[in-house]
Amino acid sequence: MTKAVHDRLCGLDTLPTEAIKTRATVQERFHFGTDTEGRKGFVTVLIRTRPGRDDAVLLQISEAARDAVTAQVRPVAGKALSVSVEIQMMDPVAVVRAKV
Repeated sequence: MTKAVHDRLCGLDTLPTEAIKTRATVQERFHFGTDTEGRKGFVTVLIRTRPGRDDAVLLQISEAARDAVTAQVRPVAGKALSVSVEIQMMDPVAVVRAKV
């Protein structure tokens, strides 16, 4: 799934390909509402970017990531999966980078 999201974002003309970095973490312990039997799960995609992109571009990025995830999962009887995408704006003063 990580590769699918990465490839989809790299295919967008609105993002510099070399700036796209993708990673995934799996949480073994989590809670979802009142579900106590493990019938509900979720995938959250968090995208961090520098400010300055207009809303249409941010929506395009969000939808591309969401569609990449949903294309990789299949329904399972008795289970529910929620997929969400959040874009966070990085503070241009607080975020510093270096290439080594």
